[in-house]
Amino acid sequence: MAKRRLSDQQKRRIAKNKTQHLDTPVSIDPDAQQVHGTIVIHYGRQVVVETAQHQQHTCKLRQNLGDIACGDRVVFQPGDDTEHGVVIAIDERDNLLQKTGFAGKAKPVAANVGQVVIVCAVEPAPNTYLIDRYLVAIENLPARALLVVNKIDLGDDTHQAIIDNIDTTYRNIGYTVVHTSASTDYGLDELRQQLRNTTSIFVGLSGVGKSSLINNQIPDTNARVAEVSEITREGRHTTTVSTMYHLPGGGELIDSPGVRDFTPRIDNKNEILNGFVELRGFRGKCKFANCSHSHEPGCAILDAVNSGIISRQRFESYKHMLSDLEEKNKD
Repeated sequence: MAKRRLSDQQKRRIAKNKTQHLDTPVSIDPDAQQVHGTIVIHYGRQVVVETAQHQQHTCKLRQNLGDIACGDRVVFQPGDDTEHGVVIAIDERDNLLQKTGFAGKAKPVAANVGQVVIVCAVEPAPNTYLIDRYLVAIENLPARALLVVNKIDLGDDTHQAIIDNIDTTYRNIGYTVVHTSASTDYGLDELRQQLRNTTSIFVGLSGVGKSSLINNQIPDTNARVAEVSEITREGRHTTTVSTMYHLPGGGELIDSPGVRDFTPRIDNKNEILNGFVELRGFRGKCKFANCSHSHEPGCAILDAVNSGIISRQRFESYKHMLSDLEEKNKD
């Protein structure tokens, strides 16, 4: 059955109701206790804040607070049995992972992230350009990058060549690569070790097995989903809820469905160059100060590519990213 289309009048009424809801004042008591905590669940204009003593408080957000994300450290006034608490301030962030939202506006998805886990698989085949875009965004947060090659159990000779290329390309420039199979549990203990003592978030293309890996790391997944659904009053399949989980081996994992397969934001040429770790050491060594690193004589980066010091695959990603940025800036 086809969905019934809304009339213009109905659309205006819905928009008006949404505006009225967002403008509803949130009262702040100047004499109330102020407590520090971390956003562990974020859904719309409400959040769950956890204190250092692991006590959780459902809170509304003070007006004009600005964008907030799961992982943010905040100051809040606890509520009581009849009223939610109120988040009144956001503490200084270590970093902020963002995606492109409506009309190209930056939308925060996770704050104070220590590690971004890029998941690829032997099937579907890895998109090395997207991997490199993720790495550029991660280097500019900054945060640690971890590459995971999943579905390793499907490997044949063709797949092995893919795996070897990932290993050689990224391990040679200092990144850690872990091989896993969510279906056979291969490599999951090693992945668990890599997630310890930091706050991680998983990203990657659809179909590479991110959800299976995440569910394996989170104990009692079904119980936690039910708990989140009860707090937020939203169903199991909602894509608007970001949640921070405490891992049994130590560390935290932010599960944000809206960011799992996002395209990372890259805003300028300096971010691109800074994001390629193997290119940084060649900055300022070219013959011309305004070298574009694409064709000029005396380019230190081109010389390094031609001599095999820099991966040609990675260099092509670098040029591709510059071209994409140029096209984006034309719009």
